[in-house]
Amino acid sequence: MAYDPDVAITLWPEYFDVNRTRAEGRRLPKSLCVAKPDLDIIAKGAMILDLEYEVREDMSYPKAPRAGHGCVKVEKGKMSKTEILPRIGEILVQNQGRRSD
Repeated sequence: MAYDPDVAITLWPEYFDVNRTRAEGRRLPKSLCVAKPDLDIIAKGAMILDLEYEVREDMSYPKAPRAGHGCVKVEKGKMSKTEILPRIGEILVQNQGRRSD
């Protein structure tokens, strides 16, 4: 299935933020999360998984509308959201040591 922005899966950085609680939007166990996840690494994860994606910097997570972190939208069809999230989380954790914060 090709990328269609109307039905694409939205991946918010908040899903992967180790400093957030589940109630604040974290979707994965802390072992698959990193501090300050950014859109570039999430997009890289989508690329590694061979998913078509679009980076949307103009969007805000609904629970934190003023944060304005943006999101990555990925194609729906090859994998479900519950399959994509942990795989992207693994990629984030692997790339965490390479980032210079």
